[in-house]
This record gives sequence, C-alpha cells and structure tokens, in this order.
Amino acid sequence: MPKHIQTQTEWEQTMARRVMEQLRGELYLDQRYLTAALGALPAAQTESGGSFATDGGALYYPVPWVLDTYRKNRRYLPRAYLHSLFHCIFRHLWLRGKRDKRLWDLACDIAVENVIDGLGRKSIQRPLTWVRQHAYEEIIAQEKVAAAAPIYRWLVRQTPGVLRQLEKEFYTDDHRLWPKDAPEQPQQMPVPLPQKTWQKIGERMQTELELRDKEAGEGADAMREQIKAANRSRRSYGDFLRRFCVTREEVHLD
Repeated sequence: MPKHIQTQTEWEQTMARRVMEQLRGELYLDQRYLTAALGALPAAQTESGGSFATDGGALYYPVPWVLDTYRKNRRYLPRAYLHSLFHCIFRHLWLRGKRDKRLWDLACDIAVENVIDGLGRKSIQRPLTWVRQHAYEEIIAQEKVAAAAPIYRWLVRQTPGVLRQLEKEFYTDDHRLWPKDAPEQPQQMPVPLPQKTWQKIGERMQTELELRDKEAGEGADAMREQIKAANRSRRSYGDFLRRFCVTREEVHLD
C-alpha cells in the first residue's frame, strides 16, 4: 500500500495544531492555577475568522492566522489564548443581559486586558501604551473596579471617537460565537452546560487563588476581584429567587 503523501493543507493543519498544543503547555507551566480552565477549553480548528473565537465549549482557531501570527509575532499568541480563556472564567459570554452588544464586547476586552497587563508575566507582557494606561486610570478613578459591568458604565459616557480608539487598542479575539441574546435566564430553565462548567471552574479558582496567593503572583488582585464578581453575579441572584420562591418575571432588578 503506497505511503500517504501529506498535502500542504494537511501539513499546515498539523503545524497549527502543534502550535496550539505548545501554547497550552506554556500557559499551564507558567500559571498552574489555570489547569482546570485550560482543560475545559479544548482547541478546535475553524475555516473562518482572523483570530481566536470561543463559545465557551472550545477555543476555535483559523489555521492560516495561527501560522502567520506565529511567524510574525509569536509572543502575541499565548496572550491572545489567555484573553479568550479569561472571558470564559469571568463568564463574560453569559452576563450581557440587555446591555448594548458593542459596548459590552469592548468592556469585556478592557476588563480582560487590564487583568493580563497586571499579572506581570514575561511570557505575556506587552508595552503599556498611553491609551491603555489612561483608560485604566480613568476607570479606576470613576468606577473603583475595572470589571466588565463598571467599565460598561464608563464606556456609555465616552464619545464615539474615544470608543473607536479603545476598540482599536483592545480588540483581541472575535466574539461572534457568544450568545446572540444573553438575558438573565429564568431560574426554572436549565443553565447551558458551558456556562455551568465555567461557573464551577470560577468558584474553584477563587478558592485556589485565596489558598495559593504566591503562585498567582502579586499582580493577580484584579483577576481575583473579577472572579469574585462573576461568582457573586450568578450565585446571589439565584439564592434570592430560591429563598423567596419567586420567578424572575415577578421581580424587576437592574
């Protein structure tokens, strides 16, 4: 039986898969507390798109983009991988509610990038531009916490020109696979499996980070706060409904 000769497409797919395995390994070795999160977001090839994208069940990567980025800017990829991973850990995909999608997407990107910039890890560091530094300082000064919801409130007050500048600065991954409409779900409806999975991972990570502060590093405070905020946002409201035995339609909360 003649030996199969690998085509160019097959070779590229193999190389891209190896790159993704390498990135996953690097993140695991550099930040061990991400073990469960990395295991919950397997990499999967896709034919469309120009960056990473996730639906909470997998991290989709276009082969040409991964190989091209690896050649031109290899250090960008582990940071972009971590960016999408943090969206899932902070449950950004499912917490939009009735907020404007464009502003929510941007708020989530800024929240994640603020965490990554604060970690101080050489493997994922990038220059802190004036736009980034100024945005972080204004958000903290006006909203106290640089999580997605407070950042969204800050963005609502910005001009169209500022928003375009921020989108250009903070765009990292594609949010096209996020739920199209993400209202607060009635307590009686089953929680989608990816959301439920990430909720458990978030709660576990909160405990691990509190027990192993040194491993996360001195710059992990923002990450801990965002994980706590995400855990509270799901648990506190569910507890309220269960305690008083009411449906979501019977209450009106912001």
